[in-house]
Amino acid sequence: MRKQVWLIIPLIILIVIGGCKKKAHTLPDKETANAITAYAPIPSYKEVFRFLDKYQAKEISAAIPDELYKTKQEDVRNAFSLGVISVDAILSAKGQNKKRLNQYYSQMLDLTSVLGLDEEVNQISPNLKKHINEGQWLELETAIDAHKKKVEDIFWEKEIFDYYTLLQLGSWIEATNRTAWLIQQNYSVEHTRALHQKEAFQNIIANMNNIDSEAIVNQPEFQEVMGLVQQLKAIIDADYEKTYTSEQLDQIISLTNQIKETFKK
Repeated sequence: MRKQVWLIIPLIILIVIGGCKKKAHTLPDKETANAITAYAPIPSYKEVFRFLDKYQAKEISAAIPDELYKTKQEDVRNAFSLGVISVDAILSAKGQNKKRLNQYYSQMLDLTSVLGLDEEVNQISPNLKKHINEGQWLELETAIDAHKKKVEDIFWEKEIFDYYTLLQLGSWIEATNRTAWLIQQNYSVEHTRALHQKEAFQNIIANMNNIDSEAIVNQPEFQEVMGLVQQLKAIIDADYEKTYTSEQLDQIISLTNQIKETFKK
């Protein structure tokens, strides 16, 4: 009996050691682990849009910018621009504005192409033109969301966290800007609760601080935007029971406009 026990003990030790070695091989390498912990997922900007069902389509359509947002063709700005344009496309669908929706979606496809993602992304909604022509607004929102989400997922999965952050920054800046503008047209303190998005801006700033690409952080425009986003977060943090005054909305609109203009330089 003792002989059998002594034979079993070494066997158990070998199994445990082997299991530990196998487990070690399945863990991510140090660089990947650091990247995973350094960057935070950013919530969807559509949290800001949750109040839009209180508005008529023509009111939402009035919030669509008069001009298409364009910057010079450079990857940092292209990622930011795609975030901005995705929000404007959603507004066009909610505002049932076919003309602007065609323009925005066409620009989304162009930006995805220059970012080198056209084969992976641009074929996800082959029936888009049909949806636009037939006024299938919910289907259009779904298609636009799917397009942007696919880009987000590619950036995240390929660990291109700097572009992921800039894409999300563009979305949140435009969604915040247009929401604040729309609320300000007929100010409602209750509607300002949609702008109470502290976690999103906290994660955006944390991710921007983690960007170490010299091609990005050495740009004076990036540093300027960083300061403006911090000012914006300070206003978002200065809520009164999750609401904001009309004066604070003016500040939010001004800062988000400045951020968009800075990336145009």
